[in-house]
Amino acid sequence: MAIMADDRLVCVFKGQAFEAEVVKARLEDSGIPSMIQNDTLSAIFSTYTYMAGDVAVMVNSDDAEAARTLLDSENELTD
Repeated sequence: MAIMADDRLVCVFKGQAFEAEVVKARLEDSGIPSMIQNDTLSAIFSTYTYMAGDVAVMVNSDDAEAARTLLDSENELTD
């Protein structure tokens, strides 16, 4: 299921743009559609991404629990 404009979106990650891209890829590889919010501003400041602030990875509210479970399980593997 793709992200639809009418769906309620939920933030499952906030961080730097490069981290958000990795999280988005992990989610989509697992079949969870996602999008990055505030990515445009980061692209403008690509060399100084930290100045643009955090970006958010958003998923449909129906996918939020599965996304958090996936991200939490991957964090446990790297800790």
